[in-house]
Amino acid sequence: MPVVLTAYFAARKNGKNELAKGVIIAASMLFFALYGLDSFLVLVLSCTFNYLYSSFLVKNKKPVLLGAGIVINVLPLLIFKYLNFFGENAAKIAGTQYTPVSLILPVAISYYTFQMITWCVDSYRGETKGIPVIDYLTYIWFFPRMVMGPITRHDEFIPQINDPAKFKPDPENIATGFVWFTVGMSKKLLLATRYSGASLYGLGVGSGLGLAEAWLCTVAYTFEIYLDFSGYCDMAAGVSKMLNLDIPMNFNSPYKADSISDFWKRWHISLTSFLRKYVYFPLGGNRKGKFRTYLNMMAIFIISGFWHGANWTFIIWGALHGILMIIERIGWKYIGKIPKIIRTFITFALVNIGWVFFASPNPAMAVDVIKEMFRFDNIMPAVQFYDTFDMGTVPFIRYHLNIAIPLFYVVTYICLLCTGNIYEKKYKPNFRTALACGILFVWSFLYANSVSSFIYFRF
Repeated sequence: MPVVLTAYFAARKNGKNELAKGVIIAASMLFFALYGLDSFLVLVLSCTFNYLYSSFLVKNKKPVLLGAGIVINVLPLLIFKYLNFFGENAAKIAGTQYTPVSLILPVAISYYTFQMITWCVDSYRGETKGIPVIDYLTYIWFFPRMVMGPITRHDEFIPQINDPAKFKPDPENIATGFVWFTVGMSKKLLLATRYSGASLYGLGVGSGLGLAEAWLCTVAYTFEIYLDFSGYCDMAAGVSKMLNLDIPMNFNSPYKADSISDFWKRWHISLTSFLRKYVYFPLGGNRKGKFRTYLNMMAIFIISGFWHGANWTFIIWGALHGILMIIERIGWKYIGKIPKIIRTFITFALVNIGWVFFASPNPAMAVDVIKEMFRFDNIMPAVQFYDTFDMGTVPFIRYHLNIAIPLFYVVTYICLLCTGNIYEKKYKPNFRTALACGILFVWSFLYANSVSSFIYFRF
């Protein structure tokens, strides 16, 4: 990152804006190629096709050509990610045996497919006319948000890389970006990984957990997935900020939500915005009566679930949120009268139950875990549960795990409810901020001693 920053602003200092864009493209290609040449080649082919086809679409605005472009973009995703899922389910229906096909899963294909579709649709609307190829490549390949988002529209990004006001390095942006990056890294390495053992332990067992253990394990995943994913987005936003570039906010304290609809205004905001603009509104939105509105709502939630992975658990998770949204919309006259603090806890509990399906390997195991959450036996967690947190090296905690671990949960939840959004704060480059950020950075970095993949990398 220091090399990229230096090269980027050095090019800008000499007035060579195109060279600065080339620095981002080269850094992004290297960043992506390190994951594997197969994935790199798939992205290059997709990127090349989309630029050529979108140039054709600008001059030939026919709905059938737009439809063909979207299908061609989605086809690699269907083949690489969903071929075996469709094959296995078709074989079950037909009563035959299916042999899975061995295919690579290109890194970030779910994300850049949506980026390509937005470019294709916007080209059909004439919004990308005149945009040079180097701007297109900078937009598609921008490495901080390439792998896990947030999904960004061209009109949110390209004007920034051509804005002369953003050409010089800004000490305040660099300081702010480094704070965001450090907060994101600490969310991942100090907190998310601490909960990962408990979530894996519980959601991999299914039945036999007991009441307390079932809730503690599922809440561990609820904490983990937020800290993991928002941590990545904080890091991506931080790196972008250092480059004087702003990317869309992807999370806005989602566990403060007091309804399911409020949750989806705060969680994975860029995906929600994409589905609303490119799926919900074209289907008719809420303009064609209540029944059609509810049908459209279910459609976008099922698509959202299926987009996450080739498993019925994701589809059930999406459908569950769709059903809750419809119930909430129908009964809001009564639901809205419930005190906000109670609605917040109920929303958290419902979201937590939804994550059980999201994280489980199959629907049957998810149902087993949910049954355990409401079965009043085996109240106390087993010793093995406490061991998953790997906190036994601290002397006090080692002998008081049954107190320390629940307290860790409570403190985490209070922090998620009471702390403000980091993007709403201004971080001045002063001694206090530098000291706190430096300690947090070094502390997090000391935990980066092994591979720790982000949950959303697999999507």
